[in-house]
Amino acid sequence: MTSAPGFTVRVRPAIAADDRVRLAADVRSPGLGERELWYEIDAARADWLTDRADPFVVATLLLAMIERRDLTVTGAPVDAVLLRNLAEFQRIWHAWFGYPMVEVRAETSAPALPAPENVLAFSGGADAAFSAWFHTRGDGRASRPVTAAMMIFGIDIPLTEPDGFARASARSRRLVDDLGLEFVTVATNAWTLPVPVPHYTGMGVAAALHSLGGRFGAGLIPSTAAYEDLVVPLNTSPVSDWLLGAARFDIVHSGALFNRFEKLRLLAPWPEAMAGLRVCLLDPRRDRNCGKCNKCMLTLAAFRIVGVEPACFDRPVTGDELLRWARTLPSTRYYVQEGSYLLEGAADRGLDEPWVRALARRVRTVQVKDAVRAAWPGLATGVADLHRRAARFLATRG
Repeated sequence: MTSAPGFTVRVRPAIAADDRVRLAADVRSPGLGERELWYEIDAARADWLTDRADPFVVATLLLAMIERRDLTVTGAPVDAVLLRNLAEFQRIWHAWFGYPMVEVRAETSAPALPAPENVLAFSGGADAAFSAWFHTRGDGRASRPVTAAMMIFGIDIPLTEPDGFARASARSRRLVDDLGLEFVTVATNAWTLPVPVPHYTGMGVAAALHSLGGRFGAGLIPSTAAYEDLVVPLNTSPVSDWLLGAARFDIVHSGALFNRFEKLRLLAPWPEAMAGLRVCLLDPRRDRNCGKCNKCMLTLAAFRIVGVEPACFDRPVTGDELLRWARTLPSTRYYVQEGSYLLEGAADRGLDEPWVRALARRVRTVQVKDAVRAAWPGLATGVADLHRRAARFLATRG
């Protein structure tokens, strides 16, 4: 562990203004300077807010690790079990991503039993909708007493777009209301801090869930991959998410019993989900699915594989559109993994369409290139340079 001082979090009393109440902390470090970190909900639900510093510890731990500075928390106690869990969580993040480990110093709270109710993180996407459905209308296996769904303002929709978030949250509320759950929005500026976004998702969502520890005893994070399909390292997974929990507020990775195709098939009879899922991150209105971006196309391809045409898109996707997309699948690790997963689902269901064959060729091409780069980095660089030289030569020849 590092002994370098200088990363401090001072929790302030909650402050009510107009119809909102804000839970805030002063964060200070040589790298950040002085910042305010806050979580805000409707004033009518002020008693839902936690009186512990747990959300701020979870939200800032990775920043302290990046700066290699021990984290000191004042102004409110931290759950002792959370502190113990975060030590193990750091060991995982150190092994997976190379982040250095730090010490967390804080006053600890007295032991207490968690409240019986659970709250689910709800984005409006397929994984969140499935978790909400499973814990309210499923067959009871491994379900939990979920009574509310929380949507975060400030994660995928920036705080500078309140109108867009209002439209998106209204769409999510329709799904949540149909299941008989309470719906709450939590605004936070956590994602305006210089966090490494791909590694922060689980921690950021868990921190926002912790802010509601005044009422709830557990927060659920919807899964993205099934147990059978886990590939680590992952920024949110059943391996590490539970270590973001505390004695009085558990963090649960929800839904990994089912793969994506099973989730979509089980959601298909739910009309509100088929009409109201929001998976798009690029549509400027924030309450629609553009039907063109990579996230939309991944979802449309998965629905195609299970034989369902969802009404949440303006129109059905065509085979030609899927074919064009498959040929240009991004070569990043995430999309290659997603493409491979789609191919497995198509093979399992005997689907052999032109876009599936094109996707297979695209995935194989990227995998071969990656293997060459890994085995012979100099050769791969030389080939790329040769291609550039040839292109410049041909351009000069008209």
